[in-house]
Amino acid sequence: MNSYPSKILLLGEYTIIQSSAALAIPYTHYKSYWSDHPLSDNFKNTIDPSFSKQSLQKIAIDLKSLDRPLLDLNQLVEDLKNGLWLGTNSPMGYGLGSSGAVCAAIYDRYGLQKEVNLSLLKQDLALLEHSFHGKSSGIDPLVAYINQPLWVHSDKSIQSIALPQKKEGAIFLIDTQLPRTSTPLINLFVASCEQAEFNQSFVAPASAAVDESIHALIEGNFKALMQSIQVISKLQLAYLPPMIPSIMRAVWQKGLDSDEFYLKICGAGGGGFMLGFAYDWEKVKVHFDSFDTLQLL
Repeated sequence: MNSYPSKILLLGEYTIIQSSAALAIPYTHYKSYWSDHPLSDNFKNTIDPSFSKQSLQKIAIDLKSLDRPLLDLNQLVEDLKNGLWLGTNSPMGYGLGSSGAVCAAIYDRYGLQKEVNLSLLKQDLALLEHSFHGKSSGIDPLVAYINQPLWVHSDKSIQSIALPQKKEGAIFLIDTQLPRTSTPLINLFVASCEQAEFNQSFVAPASAAVDESIHALIEGNFKALMQSIQVISKLQLAYLPPMIPSIMRAVWQKGLDSDEFYLKICGAGGGGFMLGFAYDWEKVKVHFDSFDTLQLL
């Protein structure tokens, strides 16, 4: 049975809007898959089957307005009538690319002529997601569809990559248990970018640190990665305070003061998950006793 993972924007949150590089990775701890029967009790489904069917029926209607035929929508509608639905254990409002997983699942099952070229595939998936979800870059559904890390270059070209086996350190997710709405935060960032001082003080150095972080991660150089993450962590705390929940700020600063771990925004921030990077997880995990954490890499 095919499953479609969630997506985590590991590097490049916000700066990607200003054409920095970015790295998005699949996270299979949260996934979606088609079913025509109740899911196993071991799968903690976060969506009601009837709501899933209703949502997919609306999506099928929206997709009829596509500029070009990508899908066998008649078969999708028929399957929904016969009890098909899409289950997921992904928490809603956490920026994990749940709509991207839906797009990937629909394209995989009902695509008429599925592209293999990454750029063309990204265009197809962006068109699909845009038709029912508003503006889409195609990155989220592409990561879910190919189930591989995706390196977005500053010139907007894309490349699927395999990350090396990490031999040291820890990268982890921290659950703030605070769902958030991303649009106001993104709008705030876009407005800030109209100021030359903000671009010079935040966007330029953060973009450079993101690029350095991606190269360090790909090269398996954890020390260099941590040095770049430290820069990003400091800049985000100083220039993006609305994106950092108040319950996270003390531990965020503790990481910067100790140089044992660093935190950064995951996606739009404001709630959902935050990302953590540590030299030694066993040494720093005591700081996160009041949060649920998940190992990422």
